[in-house]
Amino acid sequence: AVVAPSTYLAETFAVYPELAPRLRVIPNILEIDNYPYRHRASVRPNLLWMRTFHEVYHPEMAVEVLAELRQTHPAATLTMAGQEKGLHAVVQELARRRGLVDAVYFPGFLNPEGKLREFATHDIYLNTNRVDNMPVSVLEAAAFGLPVVATAVGGVPHLLRDGETGLLVPDGDVVAMAAAVRRLLGEPGLAATLSANGRALAESCAWEPVRRQWESLFAEVLHA
Repeated sequence: AVVAPSTYLAETFAVYPELAPRLRVIPNILEIDNYPYRHRASVRPNLLWMRTFHEVYHPEMAVEVLAELRQTHPAATLTMAGQEKGLHAVVQELARRRGLVDAVYFPGFLNPEGKLREFATHDIYLNTNRVDNMPVSVLEAAAFGLPVVATAVGGVPHLLRDGETGLLVPDGDVVAMAAAVRRLLGEPGLAATLSANGRALAESCAWEPVRRQWESLFAEVLHA
């Protein structure tokens, strides 16, 4: 058997005839007990972005989304957490040029305690990637109960269903992402749906359901 952690990767390898019949999808494990859930029946415009300050994660887009959003929600804020990989200073300078110095917070890389703190105090998660597979950070946000707004790149549309477990927008489309955030702010029912369904998605990656999938696969292979 050939195991992939996402349907996106499985479909990529399915082009090889010798692999296709043996492909199975079993997700990576999320230690769900480390992510206390808070249901967002409604949300506030406090945005969280947590990736690496590298071009593939397109951190500048998050700043531009905040600038667009503040045209209608001037109290909106953004926290951008992650390791420096070449763009941290660029993003800080962009926030300064856009007049957002007091609205964008940079806490650096988040350890487990930092994640608990930041996810607990934010309501909407932004995923601005240009390239992605099955992002653990998106699953973490969903596990904490944050509705996710993400670019529809790579494996993200395989992971999130638009309108059910997240809101998807075109790659690099700042206006569309800001509009999606406004939908969440103006439609409490939508935020509540994404919060609950996102947690269910994260729980499907917990050890117990994933263990059962591995056990089933082992039994199938051994039997064959």
